[in-house]
Amino acid sequence: MMIDDLDFYNYSYPDELVALSPLAVKDQANMLVFENNIFGHQRVSDLLKYVSENDLLVFNNTKVLPCRLTGQRVRPTSENIKPTVSVTLNQEIDGNLWTTFCKPLKKLKEGDRIIFSEELTAKVMSFNDGQCVMNFDSGDKGLISSLKEIGDMPLPPYIMKKRSPKKLDFERYQTPFAEIDGSVAAPTASLHFPDDYIASLDANNISYCFITLHVSGGTFLPIREKDIGKHKMHSEYANVEENAALQIRKTLKKGGKVIAIGTTVMRVLESSSFVENNLQAFFGSIDTFIRPGHHFKVCSGLFTNFHLPKSTLYILVNAFVGVEKANELYSLAIKKRYRLFSYGDCCLLLP
Repeated sequence: MMIDDLDFYNYSYPDELVALSPLAVKDQANMLVFENNIFGHQRVSDLLKYVSENDLLVFNNTKVLPCRLTGQRVRPTSENIKPTVSVTLNQEIDGNLWTTFCKPLKKLKEGDRIIFSEELTAKVMSFNDGQCVMNFDSGDKGLISSLKEIGDMPLPPYIMKKRSPKKLDFERYQTPFAEIDGSVAAPTASLHFPDDYIASLDANNISYCFITLHVSGGTFLPIREKDIGKHKMHSEYANVEENAALQIRKTLKKGGKVIAIGTTVMRVLESSSFVENNLQAFFGSIDTFIRPGHHFKVCSGLFTNFHLPKSTLYILVNAFVGVEKANELYSLAIKKRYRLFSYGDCCLLLP
């Protein structure tokens, strides 16, 4: 069923179900299972009951940058006025040149300098579609090193409205598989796994591999088009190395399930860059928007959190399990008081 009206992908939820902090024990989160048209309630620790030795789990190994900064605007014509500005890096354009989200944006103009510390400053270069392009100067230290010293974790807006980042977020808003710096938001499905999870996969003879998708802040941007077919998806950097591509091809050849751990993984594996290249290794930008009508060629399973209404990620779930089952899935989760969104509970979808 193809429905392009954005309002169809809306649902309501009690505000108290939004998880503002993670559970103390990661894999004790609730896991709503949809398998063979039947719903069941489990814990994340039960995931491997649904995975066979012929299957393949695919994880995202991106690493979240502490890219939320607070600084003072400096303008030669108003040296005594230095308003505080919040800056969250979004996507790298070239080296130190990044798109950013700034608050309050209206206090900035081209040529302004933002001072974050003695070693890190930025110059406002231009504005585009509600974002600010900034050129960062971190001296010999390098931008990434400076961010790791003074930046805060870029928690989702719906958490930031309720609380500020904490020391705990540096540990818990990062997955145990994080290796490659580049994301400004976590691939949250993997936040559920303990640090020794790979050892448990090895002990159970479960196959796994890693791909990279650097999550941009666009993942939280609302869809503005009432006709979702007109929505322009944000682009993100992706990389599937040869070893991962080979494992995926072998799994499909022997009839096993390729289970995406998170929507970031599914968007990479179902992208035209991968599918139309005969499932060969690739790297580059993708802008995959999966909506009802998409023909899934690689993934037959998805482990994911619950997503905001009217979001591209919620629409992806509708595409994967069907619009009627997606509505049933979310209604059941809310009825059973599942915790929602980035720090919340999850579901395992095996339609």
